[in-house]
Amino acid sequence: MPKQTGSTEKALIEQVQKKISAAAAEDASQEIPDTKPFEGHSYIKKTWTDTEDGVERVLLNVALGHMNRPPNWEKTEVYEMMPEWGTLPLQRGWVIRIPTHFEGEEKYLLHYFFVSHYKDGTECISQNYTELISPRFIQFVDHSGLYTHVKLHWSLDNWAYPQNTELEFEGIEWGSEYSVSRAPYRQGDRLYERGRAGIIMKAPTPRIFRGIIWGPHKEKVDYCFNLITIDQTGKLVSKWDNNEGLNYKLTI
Repeated sequence: MPKQTGSTEKALIEQVQKKISAAAAEDASQEIPDTKPFEGHSYIKKTWTDTEDGVERVLLNVALGHMNRPPNWEKTEVYEMMPEWGTLPLQRGWVIRIPTHFEGEEKYLLHYFFVSHYKDGTECISQNYTELISPRFIQFVDHSGLYTHVKLHWSLDNWAYPQNTELEFEGIEWGSEYSVSRAPYRQGDRLYERGRAGIIMKAPTPRIFRGIIWGPHKEKVDYCFNLITIDQTGKLVSKWDNNEGLNYKLTI
């Protein structure tokens, strides 16, 4: 077998390195998918009150749809409402997880209706309900210049189902290396935290953090802020801004 020359060996090494780099890039793209700003899910609790005796179970039927179009009930998802024992009359509830975007649109319609099943085998179908799901922009102004992360702790329907949305610093592009979109994949990564802090701390005060939440149009939201900074040892330290126990309120 003929001996390979140095240039041939170098070419082979370069080919292998390119393949390794391409594979690593592919793995990274799979681990950290590209998303639209604040794309994810929101949670809405639906309730039903038994107005008569003999109700065995209640089913919640849900379908998503585009604005100005009729609902497509062929794509209905069905959930059994859970009894909330101790309430009188008996209430039943279920938390729906809805997307922030529906088929690429940030505004869409949530259609739903209830079906009551009785112990005697009969059933009763409610009217159809429709709600407009829309985004609501929110911001936090950091006058102190201390914080590297600002998390919005919020809920619809008087804290029926609390959830968290991390706000993005206005000087960091969504999806970039130090964006909050990377935070779920870089928990405990000091390089990430220091890099993010380095960008934020160079910015003049006041510093603005912005985010988007989704929910039914005109629905009231209760919220507060979880504020995070880095201490001298590199540890993350958090505090709460809940309007001195009163929390904050807004309408979607």
